[in-house]
Amino acid sequence: MSETKSTKRGRVVAAVTATLAMSALSAGFTATSASAAELNASSMCQGTASGALMKWGPVSKQCSYTSPASGWKGKLKVTWNVQSGTNQYACVEARMGKARNPDKWQSVGCGQSGSGTVKWPSNTASNVEVRVQARPNALLANVDYSI
Repeated sequence: MSETKSTKRGRVVAAVTATLAMSALSAGFTATSASAAELNASSMCQGTASGALMKWGPVSKQCSYTSPASGWKGKLKVTWNVQSGTNQYACVEARMGKARNPDKWQSVGCGQSGSGTVKWPSNTASNVEVRVQARPNALLANVDYSI
């Protein structure tokens, strides 16, 4: 399946945003999460995930993150929303995707938008893994998420 220009551009923007966020964090700054209604450049990373009706879609691994060594509360906020202008309804799960023994999936909500936290110990580098499942009113659900 070929990617659209929009998808490629979104991945480039996500990679640049993640790089800038990592630079800011290593310099001692903190980043804030975007609201579900408006994912923007203030988030550390943005990604997309899709799922079919009552079936978990492929795992999205577009965002990696390193938690600070000290002063960290042990949680990472994931904010998401379905494609605007649609009647899609999704359930979204996320986890810390370590190479060995990934964490258990944690619900970050169901509906058209939402947010939730994923356990993330201090001084830990890993990918945020996100998966989506469409619910009865739509055959597919496409979700944009940010950390």
